[in-house]
Amino acid sequence: MTEDRRRAPLSSELAQRVVDLIAPTISHNINVMDEHGTIIACMDPSRVGSLHHGAQRVIAERRSVLVTVPEPGTSDRPGANEPLVIDGELRGVVGVTGNPREVEDLARVVALTVQLLIAQEYEQDAVSRRHTEGRDLVAALSSGTTRSDDARARLTASGLPAPWSLALWASASPRPGGGVAPPQLAEAAAAKVNANSGRRAAVLHGALWIIGTGRLPAADSLELPRDSRHTRTPPTDDVDALMAHAEESRALCRYAGLIPSIERPGPWSREIAVSVAHLSRRTLTRMTARTAPLSAAQRRTVAAMASSVSMREAADSVFVHRNTLLQRVDRIREETGLDVRRPEDLTTVHMCLYAEAALGVSPIVPG
Repeated sequence: MTEDRRRAPLSSELAQRVVDLIAPTISHNINVMDEHGTIIACMDPSRVGSLHHGAQRVIAERRSVLVTVPEPGTSDRPGANEPLVIDGELRGVVGVTGNPREVEDLARVVALTVQLLIAQEYEQDAVSRRHTEGRDLVAALSSGTTRSDDARARLTASGLPAPWSLALWASASPRPGGGVAPPQLAEAAAAKVNANSGRRAAVLHGALWIIGTGRLPAADSLELPRDSRHTRTPPTDDVDALMAHAEESRALCRYAGLIPSIERPGPWSREIAVSVAHLSRRTLTRMTARTAPLSAAQRRTVAAMASSVSMREAADSVFVHRNTLLQRVDRIREETGLDVRRPEDLTTVHMCLYAEAALGVSPIVPG
């Protein structure tokens, strides 16, 4: 049981909702009393707020109490009164009005029903609270203005100890303009994640975000589409690194094409994607003009060279002879004016291909 649930008194609003839910199913009046014996919910509104002496006996003696003849001057009525135990704690009393011997068994059933319904409401409230915490946490970490100590305090308050990881999920289809859109069932997935106290999830900035400790859930367990776009960060104990990852992920949300698809695994540079995500559309358009003449084979060549340590390895990764690869390299230089054998030129062409992906001209090309 959480500290909040242990300290918080039984809510009269919640108790009345439960009474109103049960009342139509039985022909007897139901009362719910708090831990002091005060009636906080009843089918007779005039009794709410009055002290129930039978309930006080239940609390003092921690057992069921039958009221056969009410004490003079009290608001008590004949009936059966049962302890209301939630998470192992005596939180109040449930009373059913009527002939004590006739309603005794019914009172036990009603008390158990009230107990289960209130426990269920508490759990729903906890999930709702974690949902709000998740949204606030993602907003704070990705804002770029939150201080490190404030971020750590939020993580601690949310019950998320280090090391932390961050995952981002988006739809395969971007919004008009290229920004990310949440995958189908993103809200349901967030609710499912927030039911686990070790993680927080939120749909924000057009994507589903998950922050937590340990191994984060996979697409199948979240029931997200298999063609969703997805990226996640390695675990870190450094809150500043976590905030950097969150700020980078928010930048990636500007252009869905920069986030790799689960169905198209391959080399992907987070650093290049994030760098391109911070550029203006005008700059991206200028960059794409440089690589527009390249063929699909030439694009694969660039991607292969960017993810290989030698020309031989690059040639093998695209299943061509080394001489064929060199011919493609020469042709790329003729088309772009850049020699991808030079590291700086290779980086430039590679970034131009990421710019194409950002604008939706072409997907990121796997090596």
